[in-house]
Amino acid sequence: MKLEAVRADRMRGGRNKFGPMYKRDRARKLQLMRQRQLAVQHARHQGLPLDGISYSPNNSAYVTQGGVTIKQEIQIPQVSSLTSSPDSSPSPTIASLTMGNGGTQGILSDPKIWATSSTSPNSPASKGFTFDPNTNTHNHNSLNHEVVSVVETHGSGSSGAPSSHSNVQSHGGGSGGKMPPLIRDLLTAVDDKDWQTALFSLLQNQTYNQCEVDLFELLCKVLDQNLFAQVDWARNSVFFKDLKVDDQMKLLQHSWSDMLVLDHIHHRLHNHLPDDSPLPNGQKFDLLALALLGVPASVDKFNEISAKLQDMKFDVADYICLKFLLLLNPEVKQLQSRRHVQETHDHVQQSLLTYCINCYPQVQEKFTKLLTIMPELRQVAARGEEYLYYKHCNGGAPTQTLLMEMLHAKRK
Repeated sequence: MKLEAVRADRMRGGRNKFGPMYKRDRARKLQLMRQRQLAVQHARHQGLPLDGISYSPNNSAYVTQGGVTIKQEIQIPQVSSLTSSPDSSPSPTIASLTMGNGGTQGILSDPKIWATSSTSPNSPASKGFTFDPNTNTHNHNSLNHEVVSVVETHGSGSSGAPSSHSNVQSHGGGSGGKMPPLIRDLLTAVDDKDWQTALFSLLQNQTYNQCEVDLFELLCKVLDQNLFAQVDWARNSVFFKDLKVDDQMKLLQHSWSDMLVLDHIHHRLHNHLPDDSPLPNGQKFDLLALALLGVPASVDKFNEISAKLQDMKFDVADYICLKFLLLLNPEVKQLQSRRHVQETHDHVQQSLLTYCINCYPQVQEKFTKLLTIMPELRQVAARGEEYLYYKHCNGGAPTQTLLMEMLHAKRK
């Protein structure tokens, strides 16, 4: 029997796969303690007796004040060790599924991943949805204030892409046009800071204290983490969260790569995402190759799409509408709630049309041009999927991952 001194994945340390679980458990306990401290401080500030606070050791703190019980959800931070991959401990929910199934294969089809709803304060699912433009139904924290402030007011002679950190005004748009209330609510689903933080954290953690890593394997790990994030984002989004689990799975299986390409275009145009990123071990990770799903030959088409979007003053409201249109695709086969998907797709499309007319009258046929971009996005994404599937079939890509499950799903 051949003995190897170095693990196959070139990671240091032993084979203890339970480390991330212990770290998450400790982080959960620390956050519960912090939540209790905040509840006590709030009670003292309001002059309430401390014995009026009841506390639960579970994932929620129940603060009772003046006879009213308030449920405060505890968010478990995403904790991963330096030697854990994204597919080994992406989240507490996924970790439990992985431990139970012996791997990540079949995770998307496991109902547990859909039954557990996120209650993050940044999640649209945790807020009421309204079409009243005069009512602010969201309790924004500092991150949401940055995320919602994404539409720059343009003059008729302005050019270029808007900044995602510019100030949004009550009517948005280039000529003082009124932003449809649906788009305002969809903008709360934009998670730019979380997206980039997760990306660069994974790149750092996977290459820290390493001499050299396989960059294609790292690319697959980043794509896998992105898929978990997409599932979490989608199942807590308006409209999508009301669908049956089977329909949610089908829609994600047919749109994940399209949305990934769109995400990268958005971050490159609006958040100055670079072409590559230096790694702690001295290597460079090709972020542009990540956007192309590993196919450098698609770079010309990718740049062509980006240039077209810039010419039509593509902003963050356009981006989030296109993302929902890609996700809520009524042409996906065997949908149980096709009528609901069609209605929500049409609703988003109508809101985008109204937004383009009201806010960008100086851009001729902007709405039509945006819709023609979608097949071009799918072209780039499909080429990347074919390449990844080819690498997988030839043993060049990791197995037992959500990424590979998605690649197989379209070929069943």
